[in-house]
Amino acid sequence: MDRHAVPHPAIQRMNVFLRAATAVLATSLSLQAVAGEAAAPAASAPAASAPAAPDKCQAPTSDRAVNHACALALARQAESERNAGHNDAALAALARADQFAPQDLRFAMGRTGLALKLVNQLTPAGIEAAAKAAPDDVGLAMTHAELSIAKRDFPGAIADLDRVLAKRPDAPLAWEMRATADVARPDFPAARADVDHALRLDPRSPVTLRLRGILRNNSGDYAGALADYETAHAVAPRPEDPFVIGSTLFLQRRFGDAAASLAARTPPAPDGTYWRLWRYLALARLTGVEPASGALGPGTPPGAGAPWPGPVVDFLHGSIDAATLVEIAKKSQEAHDLSQVCEAKFYMAEDALLRQSGDPNALFGQVTKECPPNFHEYEGAVAELRAAKAAAAAPAASVATQDASAAR
Repeated sequence: MDRHAVPHPAIQRMNVFLRAATAVLATSLSLQAVAGEAAAPAASAPAASAPAAPDKCQAPTSDRAVNHACALALARQAESERNAGHNDAALAALARADQFAPQDLRFAMGRTGLALKLVNQLTPAGIEAAAKAAPDDVGLAMTHAELSIAKRDFPGAIADLDRVLAKRPDAPLAWEMRATADVARPDFPAARADVDHALRLDPRSPVTLRLRGILRNNSGDYAGALADYETAHAVAPRPEDPFVIGSTLFLQRRFGDAAASLAARTPPAPDGTYWRLWRYLALARLTGVEPASGALGPGTPPGAGAPWPGPVVDFLHGSIDAATLVEIAKKSQEAHDLSQVCEAKFYMAEDALLRQSGDPNALFGQVTKECPPNFHEYEGAVAELRAAKAAAAAPAASVATQDASAAR
């Protein structure tokens, strides 16, 4: 389950990445959002020594912080002009803002968003046509890259971003967005290089920190991933954070802490079902299967099939068997192509481990071969196999003893 929620400013991402991507176009990087920072600058934005006024900003200087303050002031002016119906003046103010802070691509994207909106072209077709007509326009290239990511056209997004970076190599948003596409493909070595570059430019970007958390979890650096997720949460909290933090704590075998994080208010199904599944797995390590089963909630109602992963709840309750779960997963995968079969095998392996039956490690091995590496189930299977290897190297310590020790 690709549940690492790493929201980018202009696309609401569900999971890692785009299991059910909602192509919310670039409205959140539009004029209103950029102007909103003028009133309340982000923690990672450079701060000038005094507020800037647009009439004081004649030309960029060597002081980047002052330039950025001018850009924000011009964005605020653009918002005022837009509200007054002076659209040409608003576009001109955003163009000047981009000149003052070319490394902050939100101003170029804000201008693009407004220009497209004014001609009723802020649509997928409109963005496609505009980007094709003006391939060298930075704002259009960034907006088209976002659309491409939402459509899962990752090579197209990277081609757009490569053109942007050729012109503006010190723009952290472009590096961050390319890392997003890299993780979604997935190409983790390329993603790590892009994440490292983005963080050199903007060390406290919560989006980039979350991306690095994914990469660290994938490499087995669970402590580093947890630090990134917690820092990102402190800078810019997201509703999904308790899940990514809780699942990372699970990978560290800190089952009590994981269950506590996953007890936060969950989203509705199907996303919230994953929260319940992972909380159950954590609690079952502490209390056993039966006492923890209440965390699963009720099974799926009879009749029409429940959306995935609802049938996993039924399996863990014992109301359907493993063969039935796999058949349901196959049908769901045929319909949605989201690796439901490898997910099913992960939860079957966890159940076998908890009940000390079958060969859970063989199933975990299948998960690592079949699940995309940006799925939580892949990470979970890798962590379980590492724990089994450590237990085999210290045969005197049982799995239960190790789990109880890790939970303390």
